[in-house]
Amino acid sequence: MQFNNQRLWARVKQTVTLFLRTQWREGALFGVKEEEAFSVAVGHETMTEDDILNGRLIIEIGIAPIRPAEFVILRIQQKTAEAKS
Repeated sequence: MQFNNQRLWARVKQTVTLFLRTQWREGALFGVKEEEAFSVAVGHETMTEDDILNGRLIIEIGIAPIRPAEFVILRIQQKTAEAKS
């Protein structure tokens, strides 16, 4: 059974987006619009087919923190349950 799939990616994106949206609304992120404050990418745009088959979940998060007021890109990788050893 494949766990690194669109269902997982949607849940991850939703969870991270909700967290970042809260941070933005509380003033921790810079930007008039949500799209200016942060971005979350996961799925075929961040992973190759080899990554998916080998259980690598890769998420790219972009944030515009108030300080130092530069856009920062974070790339997070995690092994999913079905990853091969």
